[in-house]
Amino acid sequence: MPGSMSGGIPLFVAATVLMLVVPGPDFVLVTRNALAGGRRAGYLTMAGICCGLACLTAVAGTGAVAAIASRRGLLDVLSVIGGGYLAVLGGVLAYGALRRRPKGEAETAGRARPMRAPVLQGFLNNILNPKALVFYMTFMPQFIRPDGPVAAQTSVLGLLVVGCAALWWGLYVTAVTSLSGLLARPRVRRGIDAGAGTALAGLGLWMVGGPALG
Repeated sequence: MPGSMSGGIPLFVAATVLMLVVPGPDFVLVTRNALAGGRRAGYLTMAGICCGLACLTAVAGTGAVAAIASRRGLLDVLSVIGGGYLAVLGGVLAYGALRRRPKGEAETAGRARPMRAPVLQGFLNNILNPKALVFYMTFMPQFIRPDGPVAAQTSVLGLLVVGCAALWWGLYVTAVTSLSGLLARPRVRRGIDAGAGTALAGLGLWMVGGPALG
């Protein structure tokens, strides 16, 4: 235990940033949406992710996260649902990239494709990821003093997580979309969709297979 919440906040922030930077489903989705749909789509995806983290914070404050985490069956169900969502989303992206024909590239060159519900994609991608639940269940409690107001402390730490996520993804989207000249090429965009779709589908299938293998 870090001893006190205030004294452990720098360590908590550092660990949270590390968790955000390590590539995962959110990283793949934000990258794909920002590169294929433009900066606005990237920011909207980021907003969805932050909304998902805010919801998890609210749930954690009620103690429901601990109750869910104590039941292996519920975690397995969440893994299957989240993995299924990622697999379907990845399959749709990959299929769309392969289905697009070169003859249609000329008319789409230099123009970002409009994204469909990037906020919802970011929200579902985050809130259905069991890793986020495990973070709130196992890591965050180490920075909460049991003799203090648990809900208030959880809210403060949760707001720090949301703030770190907004800062990181905002900077990341801004940086990655600066490559718009290269990414305006339709073949590059199709490659991004195909690669991101395959990665998301693979992560989804791995999550679905986890409970069965366990």
